Parts: sequence; structure tokens; C-alpha cells
Amino acid sequence: MRSLIYLVILNWNGKEDTLACLNSLKKLNYINYEVIVVDNGSTDGSEDVFRAYYPDLKVIQTGQNLGYAEGNNVGIRYALEKNAEYILLLNNDTIVDSDLLNELELAADNNPNVGVFGATLLYMDNPKIIWFAGAKWNPQTLTFDYPYQDQKIPENLYTKTDYACGAALFFRSEVAKSIGLLDARFFLVWEESDWCLRAKRVGYGCQQVPAAYVWHKVGVSFDGEDSPLREYFDFRNRLLWAEKNIPLNDFFRLIISSIFSLFPHFSIYSSEKTPFLKSLAWAVVDFKTNWFNPNLRAKRRGIMDYFFRQFGDCPDSIRMLNKTYKVTTHKNN
Repeated sequence: MRSLIYLVILNWNGKEDTLACLNSLKKLNYINYEVIVVDNGSTDGSEDVFRAYYPDLKVIQTGQNLGYAEGNNVGIRYALEKNAEYILLLNNDTIVDSDLLNELELAADNNPNVGVFGATLLYMDNPKIIWFAGAKWNPQTLTFDYPYQDQKIPENLYTKTDYACGAALFFRSEVAKSIGLLDARFFLVWEESDWCLRAKRVGYGCQQVPAAYVWHKVGVSFDGEDSPLREYFDFRNRLLWAEKNIPLNDFFRLIISSIFSLFPHFSIYSSEKTPFLKSLAWAVVDFKTNWFNPNLRAKRRGIMDYFFRQFGDCPDSIRMLNKTYKVTTHKNN
């Protein structure tokens, strides 16, 4: 008997993407899996559409947008109640390879001491190019390095990773029972890396599965990887993540670098040939010029909300900024 795997798909006003994902699951070469769709209070009629196309599909309605973290926690709790042996968190804007679950289960069988596994994520619009295939925290740059990003799939992918991307995060149910669920404060981004590091600290390894392929529409949830919405959550949550996961001296370095990033051209003006006060004055002028830049505004608010301990969903002002960004971007394209 194959292991019982529960797939948790989170939906928020993304019925077309979710339907495409569900359709790809019908091609899975695996015989013992269940699918849960958690709907985060969608207003686009998603739930009715899912029930019409898939009458037997388990749909859990949260009634509000709980974000990636708590929305997936709802699905994880349900899967644990149903005695799932493994759980796969799968983004709704993905398409899966037919052998995905076979490859993930095989990796788990071959590595009994590993608790968390990640799929190889490829760009949906460039299906032979890697978006995510492992990450390594770099204490010098205070960022994660992604050694395979934007490369073609090599013959031998390195399997060690500091975290598995939440777009296709596979784990033994015992891990969630042991360390708990995703930290709901993150809402979006950085929550899966935090959870994976928590798992690693108590002895559960984390590993990439090279032949487990998933194609991903990168940035759909944020209307782009450089959108104000993404910048807000990235800046706020990176500080929360660092508070929990890195040494204190590195944490203070990250705070300083986050603040200086609000002066986008300071590093350009500052050099050995330019007096510090002059370079600082130019940076301040540049900052004032860019005061209303949507991305800088989102970064500022993200840093402020971190210090004032305002977590969970973003303020309405950030979503308004994102709407402006989206309209401007579409006009420019």
C-alpha cells in the first residue's frame, strides 16, 4: 500500500490558476492521495466553480484572507486529522509533473532521517529553466543564495538545501506534529524558510528532490516579484525571520542594511573619492526625490511595521500602492 499523501492547495481569487493546477493533478501516477483546496475567502466565485467542476473535491472555506501561512495551516490541520503520512503544500499557480508524488515518496523512503523535501521548480513560461532548486543562507550578504536559479536543469542537481520553497513543500506529518505549524505572523513570504529551519534545528533534515518537477507562475500572487506588495512583505518579514534565525550581530547588520536600502543611491555617491558628508547630502536629496516611489514607500512601511510589531496582513495602503503599480506596469508594457 502506498503512503497516504494529502495535497493542500490554497486559493484566493485565483480560480483559473487553481483549475489548471487541479487538472494537472489528474495525470499523477500515484494511487493514494487526497486533494484539499483551502479557499481564503475568495470573492470571485471560486468555491462555486470548484464544486461545479469537481463535486467530490474537499473545499475548506476560511471566510477571510488568512494569508499563505495560516491558510495552509488550515489544510495541514485537516490532513493531520485524516492521518496523512505525508503532506504536500502546493501553490495554486503551478502545474505538476505526472511523477511528482512518486519522486517525492521515493526520496522520503531513501532518506528516512530527512523530514522535509522540496520539488524542483521551473518557470511556467520557460519550462526548462530553474526558478528554485535549493537555497543556502549567506551570512556575508545576509541573503539566501540560489545556485541554480535561471539555469537549465543540470545532469546532477545538488540535493542539500536550507529550506524547501513553499510553492511545493513536501514533508512527513510527524514534522508538523513535532514542531508545530507555519508562523501565521508572516502571512506571506519567509514563512516556509522559517519553518524549515525550525525543523532542521530539532534534527529533521531538508532536501531537494531533483526529479520532482513543478512548473510555477512566478510572482502571480504579488502582481510581480518587484511589486510594492512583495517589497512590503519581504522587508517586514525578513526582519522577523532574522530575529528568529540568525545571530544577534548579523541581525543588527541586517537592520542597518535594510534602513540604508531606503537610500537607493547612497552606495553610488559614497566612495573613497567623495567626502562622506557630500555623498550623504546627495543621498538625502535622492531619497526626498523618491519619497513617493511606491516601492520605497512599501519598504518604509514594512520596516516600520516590523518595529511596531504589526504582523499578519499588510495595511490597505499597501494594496492601494500595488494597484497603482499594476496599472502603471501594464501601461508601460
